[in-house]
Amino acid sequence: MASEGGQGTEITALSLEQLQQVKEQFEGEIERLSSNFHSLQGAANRFHASGLASENLGKQEADKSMLVPMTSSLYVAGKTGPTDKILVDIGTGYYVEKTPAEGAEFCKRKVRMLKESMDGLFGIIEKRKQDLHRVGQVMMMKMEQQQKEQGKQPAV
Repeated sequence: MASEGGQGTEITALSLEQLQQVKEQFEGEIERLSSNFHSLQGAANRFHASGLASENLGKQEADKSMLVPMTSSLYVAGKTGPTDKILVDIGTGYYVEKTPAEGAEFCKRKVRMLKESMDGLFGIIEKRKQDLHRVGQVMMMKMEQQQKEQGKQPAV
């Protein structure tokens, strides 16, 4: 295993206490990376749903009755306006007018970008899990070695 600076540290040379610290560090890092992975996954799902909604809106007629969500559990009756243009949130509160097809394509690009990020993050998580497993193996080996050494010492 190599450290961040590119210099390697052989984990078998570490003490049990140091190995425990490394193990806790890896566990914390895996937890944070997994949380980030799930956040990206949630964002990808929202963009996918938005893309589908954009595609479906393009197929709707104007003045069609519908329920408009005010909150997650409150809806009001409404009618669709012209469906040839939509506003797409491109980030940090900026909206751009697009056609429903352009809006759907924007969402598809975002989903692809997020999936690529998720793939990279998944690889990092798997590498950290392998590192954590290796640290656990070395800890077990050192504990067994300590127990054998304690068994060899004569009683005083």
